[in-house]
Amino acid sequence: MPVAAPVMRLRRPRWKDPRLIVGIILVLSSVLMGSLLVSRLSATTPVLVARSTIVPGDRIEEGQLAVVELRLGEQEQLYVGSLDAVPEGSVATRTVQAGELLPISALGQAADVPLRPVVIPVDATVAESVVPGAQVELWHTLPADTDGAGGEARMLVEDAVVRRIDEGNALGMRSMAVEVLVSRDDVGPLLEVLGRGDRLDVIGVPGTHGVTP
Repeated sequence: MPVAAPVMRLRRPRWKDPRLIVGIILVLSSVLMGSLLVSRLSATTPVLVARSTIVPGDRIEEGQLAVVELRLGEQEQLYVGSLDAVPEGSVATRTVQAGELLPISALGQAADVPLRPVVIPVDATVAESVVPGAQVELWHTLPADTDGAGGEARMLVEDAVVRRIDEGNALGMRSMAVEVLVSRDDVGPLLEVLGRGDRLDVIGVPGTHGVTP
Protein backbone atom coordinates (compact mmCIF):
# COMPACT_ATOMS: atom_id res chain seq x y z
CA MET A 1 0.00 0.00 0.00
CA PRO A 2 1.20 3.49 -0.77
CA VAL A 3 2.26 5.54 2.24
CA ALA A 4 0.07 8.64 2.82
CA ALA A 5 1.85 11.94 2.83
CA PRO A 6 1.74 13.75 6.18
CA VAL A 7 -0.77 16.59 6.37
CA MET A 8 0.78 20.04 7.17
CA ARG A 9 -1.33 22.00 9.57
CA LEU A 10 -0.82 25.73 10.31
CA ARG A 11 -0.59 26.60 13.93
CA ARG A 12 -2.48 29.56 15.21
CA PRO A 13 -0.12 32.28 16.47
CA ARG A 14 0.02 32.42 20.18
CA TRP A 15 -0.02 35.74 22.02
CA LYS A 16 2.98 34.62 23.98
CA ASP A 17 5.00 34.12 20.80
CA PRO A 18 8.00 36.54 21.08
CA ARG A 19 7.98 37.22 17.34
CA LEU A 20 4.37 38.36 17.43
CA ILE A 21 5.02 40.64 20.40
CA VAL A 22 8.06 42.21 18.71
CA GLY A 23 6.05 42.79 15.53
CA ILE A 24 3.24 44.54 17.43
CA ILE A 25 5.77 46.76 19.23
CA LEU A 26 7.41 47.75 15.94
CA VAL A 27 4.07 48.65 14.34
CA LEU A 28 2.95 50.71 17.33
CA SER A 29 6.30 52.50 17.50
CA SER A 30 6.12 53.37 13.81
CA VAL A 31 2.60 54.76 14.15
CA LEU A 32 3.54 56.78 17.23
CA MET A 33 6.66 58.26 15.63
CA GLY A 34 4.70 59.16 12.50
CA SER A 35 2.02 60.90 14.57
CA LEU A 36 4.61 62.87 16.53
CA LEU A 37 6.37 63.94 13.32
CA VAL A 38 3.13 65.10 11.67
CA SER A 39 2.12 66.94 14.85
CA ARG A 40 5.49 68.69 15.05
CA LEU A 41 5.46 69.72 11.41
CA SER A 42 1.92 71.11 11.63
CA ALA A 43 2.42 72.93 14.94
CA THR A 44 2.70 76.71 14.85
CA THR A 45 4.54 79.00 17.22
CA PRO A 46 4.14 82.73 17.97
CA VAL A 47 6.86 85.00 16.61
CA LEU A 48 7.33 88.77 16.39
CA VAL A 49 7.32 90.49 13.00
CA ALA A 50 8.25 94.11 12.25
CA ARG A 51 5.32 96.38 11.30
CA SER A 52 7.73 98.96 9.83
CA THR A 53 11.44 99.16 9.12
CA ILE A 54 13.62 99.17 12.24
CA VAL A 55 17.11 100.62 11.77
CA PRO A 56 20.23 100.13 13.91
CA GLY A 57 19.97 101.98 17.21
CA ASP A 58 16.15 102.08 17.29
CA ARG A 59 14.63 100.86 20.54
CA ILE A 60 12.55 97.71 20.24
CA GLU A 61 9.03 98.81 21.20
CA GLU A 62 5.59 97.24 21.13
CA GLY A 63 4.19 99.59 18.49
CA GLN A 64 6.81 98.44 15.96
CA LEU A 65 5.89 94.77 16.22
CA ALA A 66 3.05 92.34 15.64
CA VAL A 67 2.63 88.69 16.66
CA VAL A 68 2.03 86.03 14.01
CA GLU A 69 1.69 82.24 14.17
CA LEU A 70 4.07 80.39 11.86
CA ARG A 71 5.53 76.94 11.34
CA LEU A 72 9.20 77.49 12.12
CA GLY A 73 10.30 73.97 12.92
CA GLU A 74 13.94 73.84 13.96
CA GLN A 75 14.34 77.58 13.26
CA GLU A 76 12.07 78.51 16.17
CA GLN A 77 15.08 79.24 18.40
CA LEU A 78 16.37 81.89 15.95
CA TYR A 79 13.49 84.36 16.41
CA VAL A 80 11.85 86.32 19.22
CA GLY A 81 8.52 84.82 20.21
CA SER A 82 7.09 87.55 22.44
CA LEU A 83 7.76 91.00 23.84
CA ASP A 84 8.48 89.43 27.21
CA ALA A 85 11.50 87.77 25.60
CA VAL A 86 12.99 91.15 24.58
CA PRO A 87 15.56 92.28 27.19
CA GLU A 88 14.92 95.68 28.76
CA GLY A 89 16.51 98.55 26.86
CA SER A 90 17.09 96.49 23.73
CA VAL A 91 17.85 98.22 20.43
CA ALA A 92 18.25 96.90 16.92
CA THR A 93 21.84 96.14 16.00
CA ARG A 94 21.00 95.76 12.32
CA THR A 95 18.24 96.73 9.93
CA VAL A 96 15.00 94.74 10.26
CA GLN A 97 12.73 95.32 7.29
CA ALA A 98 8.95 95.73 7.53
CA GLY A 99 7.38 92.28 7.41
CA GLU A 100 10.59 90.55 8.53
CA LEU A 101 10.63 88.23 11.52
CA LEU A 102 12.56 89.67 14.46
CA PRO A 103 15.73 87.59 14.86
CA ILE A 104 17.34 87.23 18.25
CA SER A 105 20.67 88.12 16.64
CA ALA A 106 19.32 91.61 15.82
CA LEU A 107 18.86 92.52 19.49
CA GLY A 108 21.47 94.28 21.60
CA GLN A 109 22.18 97.34 23.68
CA ALA A 110 23.08 100.84 22.51
CA ALA A 111 26.77 100.16 23.13
CA ASP A 112 26.61 97.31 20.60
CA VAL A 113 25.80 99.68 17.71
CA PRO A 114 29.05 101.14 16.25
CA LEU A 115 27.16 103.72 14.15
CA ARG A 116 26.44 107.41 14.60
CA PRO A 117 23.70 109.57 13.03
CA VAL A 118 24.58 112.48 10.73
CA VAL A 119 22.05 114.70 8.96
CA ILE A 120 22.81 115.41 5.30
CA PRO A 121 20.98 118.37 3.70
CA VAL A 122 20.12 117.70 0.05
CA ASP A 123 19.22 120.16 -2.70
CA ALA A 124 17.24 117.77 -4.89
CA THR A 125 14.84 114.88 -4.47
CA VAL A 126 16.61 111.62 -3.71
CA ALA A 127 16.07 108.39 -5.60
CA GLU A 128 13.22 106.04 -4.70
CA SER A 129 15.78 103.53 -3.41
CA VAL A 130 16.77 105.97 -0.65
CA VAL A 131 14.38 104.86 2.09
CA PRO A 132 14.77 104.10 5.81
CA GLY A 133 16.88 101.00 6.27
CA ALA A 134 18.52 101.20 2.84
CA GLN A 135 22.27 101.20 2.29
CA VAL A 136 23.52 104.32 0.49
CA GLU A 137 26.74 105.94 -0.68
CA LEU A 138 27.72 109.49 0.23
CA TRP A 139 29.51 111.39 -2.53
CA HIS A 140 31.41 114.63 -1.99
CA THR A 141 31.68 117.06 -4.90
CA LEU A 142 34.64 119.41 -4.62
CA PRO A 143 33.81 123.08 -5.31
CA ALA A 144 35.08 124.54 -8.57
CA ASP A 145 37.92 127.09 -8.38
CA THR A 146 37.84 130.62 -9.79
CA ASP A 147 38.86 129.33 -13.22
CA GLY A 148 35.93 126.97 -13.35
CA ALA A 149 38.12 123.92 -12.87
CA GLY A 150 37.43 121.31 -10.24
CA GLY A 151 33.99 120.01 -9.34
CA GLU A 152 35.43 116.52 -9.05
CA ALA A 153 33.28 114.01 -7.14
CA ARG A 154 34.60 111.30 -4.85
CA MET A 155 32.94 108.71 -2.65
CA LEU A 156 33.22 109.73 0.98
CA VAL A 157 31.22 106.92 2.65
CA GLU A 158 30.49 103.60 0.96
CA ASP A 159 28.04 101.93 3.34
CA ALA A 160 25.88 104.46 5.18
CA VAL A 161 22.39 103.37 6.32
CA VAL A 162 19.37 105.65 5.97
CA ARG A 163 17.70 106.28 9.31
CA ARG A 164 15.10 108.91 8.46
CA ILE A 165 14.13 111.27 5.64
CA ASP A 166 12.87 114.82 6.26
CA GLU A 167 10.93 115.96 3.20
CA GLY A 168 11.10 119.62 4.26
CA ASN A 169 8.03 121.78 3.65
CA ALA A 170 6.26 123.38 0.72
CA LEU A 171 7.16 126.91 1.82
CA GLY A 172 10.87 126.18 1.56
CA MET A 173 11.54 127.26 5.14
CA ARG A 174 13.08 123.85 5.82
CA SER A 175 14.99 122.04 3.10
CA MET A 176 15.00 118.30 2.56
CA ALA A 177 17.46 116.28 4.66
CA VAL A 178 18.47 112.66 5.01
CA GLU A 179 19.62 111.30 8.37
CA VAL A 180 22.15 108.52 7.87
CA LEU A 181 24.07 106.18 10.14
CA VAL A 182 27.82 105.96 9.58
CA SER A 183 30.77 104.46 11.42
CA ARG A 184 32.60 106.54 14.01
CA ASP A 185 35.58 106.88 11.68
CA ASP A 186 33.42 108.52 9.01
CA VAL A 187 31.88 111.15 11.29
CA GLY A 188 34.90 113.50 11.27
CA PRO A 189 35.35 113.72 7.48
CA LEU A 190 31.60 114.17 7.03
CA LEU A 191 31.41 117.02 9.53
CA GLU A 192 34.38 118.74 7.87
CA VAL A 193 32.65 118.65 4.48
CA LEU A 194 29.34 119.82 5.95
CA GLY A 195 31.12 122.62 7.83
CA ARG A 196 32.58 123.96 4.58
CA GLY A 197 29.20 123.88 2.93
CA ASP A 198 30.38 121.52 0.19
CA ARG A 199 27.94 119.42 -1.77
CA LEU A 200 27.07 115.93 -0.50
CA ASP A 201 24.89 113.56 -2.50
CA VAL A 202 23.04 110.56 -1.07
CA ILE A 203 23.13 107.79 -3.68
CA GLY A 204 21.08 104.64 -3.30
CA VAL A 205 22.74 101.28 -3.94
CA PRO A 206 20.46 99.07 -6.13
CA GLY A 207 19.81 95.63 -4.74
CA THR A 208 21.10 96.39 -1.24
CA HIS A 209 17.89 97.60 0.42
CA GLY A 210 18.05 96.59 4.04
CA VAL A 211 21.57 95.20 3.93
CA THR A 212 22.94 94.48 7.37
CA PRO A 213 25.63 97.06 8.20
